[in-house]
Amino acid sequence: MEDMEKQKSGNAPENGPSEEKKDFVFIREEIKNRPVNRGKLARSTLISAVSALVFGLVACITFAVLLPFATGYFEKDTPASTEQQSTQVIFPEETAEEEMNPEDMLQTPEPEINIEEITAAIEEEEIQNIVDNIEYKFTLNDYQEIFEDLAAIADEAEKAIVRVRTVAKERDWFDTLLEESTEVPGVIVASNESNLYVLTYTNMIDTSEEIYITFANDISIKGFFRANDPRTGLGIIAVPDIFINQATRQSISVAKLGSSNSSLLSGALVLAVGSPMGNYGSMNFGMITSYGNRLNIPDNCYKQITTDIYGTVNSGGVLINLKGEVVGIINWDYADRNAPNLITAFGISELKKTMEKMINNQDLIHLGVTAIDVPSEARTGYGAPAGAFVVSVEMDSPAMRAGIQAGDIIVGIGSKTIASSTELVAAIRDLAVEEEMTVNVVRYSQEEYKELSFSAVPEALGEKDR
Repeated sequence: MEDMEKQKSGNAPENGPSEEKKDFVFIREEIKNRPVNRGKLARSTLISAVSALVFGLVACITFAVLLPFATGYFEKDTPASTEQQSTQVIFPEETAEEEMNPEDMLQTPEPEINIEEITAAIEEEEIQNIVDNIEYKFTLNDYQEIFEDLAAIADEAEKAIVRVRTVAKERDWFDTLLEESTEVPGVIVASNESNLYVLTYTNMIDTSEEIYITFANDISIKGFFRANDPRTGLGIIAVPDIFINQATRQSISVAKLGSSNSSLLSGALVLAVGSPMGNYGSMNFGMITSYGNRLNIPDNCYKQITTDIYGTVNSGGVLINLKGEVVGIINWDYADRNAPNLITAFGISELKKTMEKMINNQDLIHLGVTAIDVPSEARTGYGAPAGAFVVSVEMDSPAMRAGIQAGDIIVGIGSKTIASSTELVAAIRDLAVEEEMTVNVVRYSQEEYKELSFSAVPEALGEKDR
């Protein structure tokens, strides 16, 4: 108890100046800036800059590597998606070039100057001496200049020549990726705001695989199958315009399409460019030996051009005239067996409508008849009418199912009158797929011609990008 009282008395404040007061002091903190390590900061900055540079390079390389694959995935419908904004390709109508008659060649325009007055004072003997002294010797340099001019024409035409390559990828038993490629020549025949269009032999490549177009400057760009024509083996590959850079644009050109209907073709000098000798960039020249042969194939008729130009069988390319215009597409399917290495070609005029339909993604029509003009002997001797004489009908074709037979003379399709095989081809081209129409024919039966009508439903021919 005594201790507790002492404790209490000790805790109680005592009155008097002698008692010391206790001070309470709070802890004060002062934050100082950490000293800057300039060397470490410089290293961090350098590492960040190098990392950004490496990231940028990796991104660029990745983009370049993945662009063809990304393009193939996202741009599968590029031609179709831009179709509505694109203008259709229409080749202009040709104007016939008439051959000069011999008498026209002999006619000379009347001179503006009276030659008789000028030569009156010159004796006949002096004139003869002047004529006799006029000489010109054709030198090797003259030949060289001619060949250089021909080479210049070929070089300009080569800007429209491309190589069409397909790549097939598969893996073997050891999971090794194998690539097999096939390459054929092609020619740029048209363009619009969306695509360049390349004509090539699609029957020689696998259009289900990746397609690459190599232009004259050796730049390769992915292309897309557009459409094909099984009759000729030709087809169209579209190259999206957005993938073509400025340098490539300046090194290529669209081929100038001439005419294979001109009466001046026979004996004309032409050049074969593309790969007529089996190698790309090769060329040869010669003359057209004939151009009037008609290749009558089902639902169409093409003109065959023959030349005296030696080439490699199954090579490709085009024939161009001295204006640099394409007059024929080299084709070996109908070459003469007696001269298998002489270049032949499809006439370009007859191909233009087919190319138009393929480029514009329109259906090629399949009826299934091969026809020629009615021979004049049949018209005069047997009273056959004008029309298209059916030579053959394809098996299981719309024409056969309708009842049309070989030997019939087609005189009308729908509301159109048919007087020749050319008119028949034009009428078939204008038909619509799966739309029933009437075919009027004349058939020789029991020693007289009888008129018959058949209902046929045309079908689509070949494949196209749908």
